[in-house]
This record gives sequence, structure tokens and C-alpha cells, in this order.
Amino acid sequence: MIRIRRSLALVVVGAAVLTPIALTGCGGDSTGTTTTAASVESVSLALDWYANADHAGIETAIEEGIAASAGSNITTSVPSDPTTNLTQAATGKKDLVITYAPELLIARAKGIPVKAVAALVPVPLNAIIARADRGITTPKDLEGKTVGIAGVPSDTALLDTVVRHAGGNPSKVRTKVVGYSLAPALVAGKVDAIIGGYWNIEVPDLVRKGVPVKVFRLEANGVPIYDELVIAAGEDTIASRPEAIRRALQAIATGTGTARANPSTARAALIKANPDIAKGPLAAQLAATLPVLIPANGKALSMDAAQWDVLAKWMRKNGLVKTDVSGAGAIDTSLLPEGSR
Repeated sequence: MIRIRRSLALVVVGAAVLTPIALTGCGGDSTGTTTTAASVESVSLALDWYANADHAGIETAIEEGIAASAGSNITTSVPSDPTTNLTQAATGKKDLVITYAPELLIARAKGIPVKAVAALVPVPLNAIIARADRGITTPKDLEGKTVGIAGVPSDTALLDTVVRHAGGNPSKVRTKVVGYSLAPALVAGKVDAIIGGYWNIEVPDLVRKGVPVKVFRLEANGVPIYDELVIAAGEDTIASRPEAIRRALQAIATGTGTARANPSTARAALIKANPDIAKGPLAAQLAATLPVLIPANGKALSMDAAQWDVLAKWMRKNGLVKTDVSGAGAIDTSLLPEGSR
């Protein structure tokens, strides 16, 4: 489920500039306690991709000084290969990393000592995105059609689940491996639909380009709801640097609330963090993303252990993990802000 594309919506001409806030002097945290420079906890955070709408809470926390006030110096970076994020966390080379709930469970099943400490985006963003001009109104209509896939194992499991849930026969759906050129393949009409694009990122840009689309969200079509993006850490880091993680998560939770309440502030923060971000669709991407960053329970970054267990069982059933793995055991909510637990 690694998202190492964004080739249509997030065109990056050069390397994104991701500059951490320099912390000097004093600032007050959310409880009114004064934080001095000497007590600041530095935290390295590897993103999953160049800064985009999914990272609105993080970048807002940094650019608006929220992290500094919480006594956290969050330094973000973009990995050359996002598939190494969990290894970086497990070995302590990065304090925190952004990854995906299914990927974290796969890692846990392999014995990699990592846990999710927060849910950055608490709903699936991956979706089946079909061309509306190809007569596709339900997932069953994908029978006889060609769906572009990146080629990762989860593609088939997700696609089959959605088609079967709609009463269709997955064996009648053709797939075509297009790598990570998913959206371009859809734009060019080389495929009738894709799976692997995000409904909050790719869809606004496709619409802006005049491509008629029909979106089938996974959680509405038979796939268990899961946290699309999570913040993870190595178990050793959780044990040795709990206060550093706690402060960073407090800042990100506050930043998420600020971003949701002030989309223009979030947009400015993202552009500053990633000057090469595609600005045309950014407002629409934020409009789609910000409402879902804080779940219905009002608790930014919160995670549901039972939900993780359901996902783990679904992955085992569909062969994405070869052994039983505990969903609840893959998360640690102890370092979340009190209001997010």
C-alpha cells in the first residue's frame, strides 16, 4: 500500500524544501506552562511523500509556532524510498515516521518492532476511481473493464473485495499494471479505472483537468475502515523518548485543529514547506481532506484498537499477512494527548 507516486496531483519539479522551525527563547504550551529552549525536545519525522494536504496538521504546527510552544522541534524529511520508513523507525534512525496501517501490520507480522502512536488520517484515502464516461456506476460494472494497478499485493485484495461486495465477479475484471502512473493512465484513457489513487488528492486534480470520475470509497464497499496514514515509532524509541513523542503529538493534534479551522493557514504552511506543490488543486484537496482529519469523536490522532483488530483479520483472510497478527498490539495510545485517547 506504499504511495510512492502522486505523479498527477503533486508535481514536484525539484526537491521540496522542508525547513524546521528554529526554536529560541520561550513559549507557552497549551496548559500555560512556560517552555524554555533548554527543555525543547527535538524529533525527526520522516514523511511518506512531499508535503501535501494529508500533512496539513504537521506543517501548520511547525509553521505557526505551535510545535515550538509545545516544546517540540519537529524536523521533517522526505525519504528517497518511503518503503524504508518502518525500518528507519525500528532502528532508531528516525524518531517518528509516517506509514500506512496495513504496512505497519505487515511489518509487525515479520517481527519488525514498530508501533503506531497516532492516526494522522483516520479513514481510507485509497479508492477505486473510475471514468464516469465508461458506463461505470457501481463496482459491479467493472466486470469486463480494465483497472489500472500499481502492482502491489494489496491492489488485488482490495479490488476483489469491493467488486464482490457489489455482487460482481472479480475474475471478470481485467487489471493492467501501470506502476505508479495511475492517474496519467486514467487521464489518457488507457484504463477504465484505477485503484491506488487517493480520493482527496487525485480526484480534485482529475476534476480540474476535466476528467469525469466516479469514486468508490473502500470503507463504503466492503473493506474494513482503517487509518490510512499513521505516525509510527520504533518500540525502543517509544520506551526511551516518550516525552519527545508526547510533545510532538500534542503539537500535531493542535496543528490539525488549527488547520481544519483555518484552511488558508494550512495552505500557506504547505506551500512554505513544499514550494513546488501543485497549487492549482490545493484548495480543493484541502477542502476534501481537512474535514476527515478529526474523526466523529472529535479526537485528532486517536486510534481504535477494535478497528485495528478487524483490519488485521481481513488482511489475514486475504493473504496480505501469512500469520495471525494483533491489530490492538500494533498500536500504542499512551503518548497521545489526553483529549485524543
